[in-house]
Amino acid sequence: MTEQVISVEDEYRQRTPHSAEAFQRGRPVTAGPAKGAYFFQPYPLTMAKARGCMLEDVDGHRYVDFANHHSTQILGHNHPKVMEAVRAQLDQGIALGAPTGIETDMAAEMCGRVATLDRVRFVNSGTEATLHALRLARGFSRKSRIAKFEGGYHGSHDAVEVSVFPPLDRAGPMEAPHSVPGAGGMSPHAAGEVLVLPYNDEAAVARLIEEHARDLACVMFDPKAGMLPVRPEFARAVREITRKHGLLLIFDEIVGFRAGRGGLQAEFGIDPDLTCFGKIVGGGFPVGAFGGRADLMDLLDPSRGPTGFAQSGSFSANPMTMAAGLATLRELTPSAFDHLNGLADRLTAGLNDLFARRGVQAQAIHTGSVFSIYFVEGKLETYRDLARADRAMSHQVFLALLKEGYFLSHTLSMCALSLPMEVRHIKGLVAAMERALDRVLG
Repeated sequence: MTEQVISVEDEYRQRTPHSAEAFQRGRPVTAGPAKGAYFFQPYPLTMAKARGCMLEDVDGHRYVDFANHHSTQILGHNHPKVMEAVRAQLDQGIALGAPTGIETDMAAEMCGRVATLDRVRFVNSGTEATLHALRLARGFSRKSRIAKFEGGYHGSHDAVEVSVFPPLDRAGPMEAPHSVPGAGGMSPHAAGEVLVLPYNDEAAVARLIEEHARDLACVMFDPKAGMLPVRPEFARAVREITRKHGLLLIFDEIVGFRAGRGGLQAEFGIDPDLTCFGKIVGGGFPVGAFGGRADLMDLLDPSRGPTGFAQSGSFSANPMTMAAGLATLRELTPSAFDHLNGLADRLTAGLNDLFARRGVQAQAIHTGSVFSIYFVEGKLETYRDLARADRAMSHQVFLALLKEGYFLSHTLSMCALSLPMEVRHIKGLVAAMERALDRVLG
């Protein structure tokens, strides 16, 4: 009797009944998943616990974690030094309503690592970081329009949620992209306040900025770390173009700070005026940070008298977050970065060798220890190249990898390694990818 072949989705349903039950229980009270990024079809996994680079779901299945909570858990889950720091701070107090000193230690650590940071302020998310950095830029320049790159993501507020994932039939010319609102309910004026630039095209960026420089407060640059190969010389060109026109450059290191001690700006050799941080800076807790030139950041200093600027928030610089973040950064030594980035080199090389050997139109790319896998042929230079990728194929492979015991981002983009990983985990994922391709391609 011929064995019946079931789809990878049906197989997923059979293996994860408790995750299905948890999702259905939550839908009436959380509007689907607890947050949009968790969701994939037919329903997301519900996790029970984690340690090191391993996850376990509510059905008892274990996974090597290559999703890494959107790249935040660079030391892995429940790292001893982070847990020790959090427990010590817990004994002192969770939120004391006054400075505790640990926020100063954390700021000093960051300023010591990133050459362009004279001052730094802490907030609760990357979204808040970009919001406050933009306010500084607009107030300082007394201009309202900003420029950002097509496909660049800087959080979920009206000023930046423009042309993040624009449909290609609305995106306009490659060399002069249209400004496309990215979410329902945005201000009708939001898109008009944003000039959209193409990645990896120095000539187009120079022309567009020269045409609009008199109205621009700043250029916000997301290097798409691990999601798009942005050439260092392009980043340096953007810096020079902004400098030529007297525009502030805000660099988004929310993902890229994973690349090395000084972040991607050190790797690229650029000196932004302001930089936004998040993710690994909180050691697993909610966090955002922004900082840069003293003359800009000092506009937020109330001890200098009224300036018209402000930044605060009940949980900004929360001591629990500061403790976890400081413990995390102190573990990120040069040898730790060498280990992580070396594993990423090995992983992408192994995956690309596999794709070539099997004749699969796919490619793996990485920046530091963040990597993405795209089922697409041709060069990856712009958002539009990424938009051509076969998302249905990515989803099928993602589900097939779950059965193999590997948990990646469900889009297979912005996946990430963690410090506890070893060569065996890298070899394991490459071997699992081959089995997943066998399963999906037949």
